[in-house]
Amino acid sequence: MIEKINLSKAYNFLKKYYRCILGIIFALLICINALVYYQYVYLMMKVQPEPVLEKIAINQEILQKVLDNLNIRDANLSRVKTTQYTDPFK
Repeated sequence: MIEKINLSKAYNFLKKYYRCILGIIFALLICINALVYYQYVYLMMKVQPEPVLEKIAINQEILQKVLDNLNIRDANLSRVKTTQYTDPFK
């Protein structure tokens, strides 16, 4: 069967060994920081990867359709802006 943890024993253990526990946590954090620095700073400065540029292909038919659509919208917008409407509240 599972025994219940006596809280006073756990408290006494933590009270007695808190410096060791904090020291271990601090050492682990230092190791993790060193690993992150090594992987993301030191290796990147040493290797200096070249950016890979891929050639972009543009479909001329789709581009022409989009430009035609934009021209139609621009014409409609300019027509709406220049049209004088009567005031319905007068």
